[in-house]
Amino acid sequence: MRRQTEEKMTGLVRAWRASGEPQARFARRHGLRPWTLWYWSQKVGRAAPRRATSRSAFVPVAIVPESARPSMAIEVVLPSGERVVVPDGVDGPRLRAVLAAVRATC
Repeated sequence: MRRQTEEKMTGLVRAWRASGEPQARFARRHGLRPWTLWYWSQKVGRAAPRRATSRSAFVPVAIVPESARPSMAIEVVLPSGERVVVPDGVDGPRLRAVLAAVRATC
């Protein structure tokens, strides 16, 4: 029971943080006292650095010699195997949009 409670509350804290909603409103909407959500957010915050998540895994990096590169493109390989290639000369706003889209789906 204790483990289930911890998992449930950790999930709710993460959902609250991702929602951008005020803590008290989120808590009431989920049938919790605001203090309970605050307590668990503090507890989850302290425990987070000790716990490994799937996003904190090392990812292999391949260094390609310059002679093998057709241009000065940046290639990002996601853990899922998908590749994002950013060509040389891409403007800042476009690169920010690509990075935002990648972050939203990871």
